[in-house]
Amino acid sequence: MKTNFRTIFALLFVACFLIFSMPLHLVLWLIGRKKPMTKYRVSHKVIRWAFNCVFGICGIKKNVVGAELIPTDTPVLFVSNHRSNLDILLMQTTAGVPVGFVAKKELKKIPLLGFWMSDIGCVFLDRANIKSAVKSITEGVEHMEAGCSMSICPEGTRSHDADMKEFKDGSLKMATKANAPVIPVAVIGTDDCLENNEGLKLTKGTITVVYGNPIDISALEPEDKKHLGAYTQRFVKELYDAHKAENDALNQKEQ
Repeated sequence: MKTNFRTIFALLFVACFLIFSMPLHLVLWLIGRKKPMTKYRVSHKVIRWAFNCVFGICGIKKNVVGAELIPTDTPVLFVSNHRSNLDILLMQTTAGVPVGFVAKKELKKIPLLGFWMSDIGCVFLDRANIKSAVKSITEGVEHMEAGCSMSICPEGTRSHDADMKEFKDGSLKMATKANAPVIPVAVIGTDDCLENNEGLKLTKGTITVVYGNPIDISALEPEDKKHLGAYTQRFVKELYDAHKAENDALNQKEQ
């Protein structure tokens, strides 16, 4: 498998971080028993630092648009397209608020990584088990009620095509159950720094995240509420199309 020094250094850093941060999990668990929001904030700051180090090692620059639109006084549900495993790192380092993610259950089994994912408020989804999926939504709502925002990629899997896969309506139930605003998010160029490369190779470049205006679900028409996935996807697609050329231009300028 082809790789490069940037990727090797990034993986070594992540391995060292996961090992040497082990004692923090006990501290965070004790904090979370009485002050869950404090646990989320501390975990978010630590993970944000670690992810920023990964971006620095790899020479990846971030172009952030619309972060000032994110409410800081209430939890929200971030709804984004999904192009790369770097999407989570990008949102975690730019959202400015504690945010957990809906992740596939297999990630919880990765040694040490699962601990940090739980600490920042992630919930693990088994798409093949309806009962488990309902439980994951309930856990996500509980995190939001405690004050932690959540993020989900309703496409269900990574898409590298120009067209996004259909946003599933059920994916947004956390927002309706928690009565929380939805923030449409477009991520651009993350796959060009990882998945589009041959082998396992992180390459430098500029990646863009665009945060849109909050959507108040309670104010929507009944038909839009019924098809909330398609309604939100329209805004995500508009953000993506509006800033794709800008991201391409930033990368061409650096070449």
